Amino acid sequence: MVIDKIGNIGKILRSEKPQVPKNTSVEKSGSDSVNISSEAVKAQEFAKSSESVKKTSDVRQEKIKEIKQKLADGKYDTIDNEILEKVAEKIASSFLR
Repeated sequence: MVIDKIGNIGKILRSEKPQVPKNTSVEKSGSDSVNISSEAVKAQEFAKSSESVKKTSDVRQEKIKEIKQKLADGKYDTIDNEILEKVAEKIASSFLR
């Protein structure tokens, strides 16, 4: 019994490499370019600024030192009358609405 002569099995089993002509040359025409939209540029700037904001601390150490010093000196123990009057005016105007 001969099995290797059934249909095209012989062609399938042989690995045939495609024939490439040896004298072909590839011509380069023009140059490639990339255009970035203004929306993409804005998005990149936004991403950079967001990253820098995330890296920045929310706490301002110089303000904390200043307030601690004022508390130690007793400057926050008394409230100025001008401030009390403004607060009272705002409270009264909120009731009148």
